[in-house]
Amino acid sequence: MKKEIIILLISWMAIVSLYFWKIPTRLKGRAQTAFLFGQSIAWIYVFLSVYFKRVEFPFREFSYATQLSFSLHYMIYPAFAMFFEVTYPSSHSRTSVILHYALFVVITNLYAFFIGHYTELVRPLKNEFLNIPIFTFLLFVAHQFNKWFQKGMQETNN
Repeated sequence: MKKEIIILLISWMAIVSLYFWKIPTRLKGRAQTAFLFGQSIAWIYVFLSVYFKRVEFPFREFSYATQLSFSLHYMIYPAFAMFFEVTYPSSHSRTSVILHYALFVVITNLYAFFIGHYTELVRPLKNEFLNIPIFTFLLFVAHQFNKWFQKGMQETNN
């Protein structure tokens, strides 16, 4: 079995396990909203990255159907956005929010770096350091959307 398949299987199992065992029931709806919105912005991001030749995917699950990686941008990166949202600090201290963003941007970039340099899951073609502000912006947009969505849900339920 190729190492790419093993890495994807481990990533899928870790995400599903963490979702079921670490996210409280009261936060599952919020997590699912963040995950689905994360999928939509991940798709836009990866589509533009492939279109502008910033990245290519030598190993793809559906190689005849698309130039994109299914697992990375429809499961793994949206899961980062989901866990970011669920663990977002409830205190609004600027320091804790900045540290939270920094932690998730570092984790996401480390994951992208390691799979980009040690596997055939992704091959970065241009400057990878551009991902840092992009991931930060995408997490910010996902958080703002989820905050807006949750506010609307609370107004509807009242």
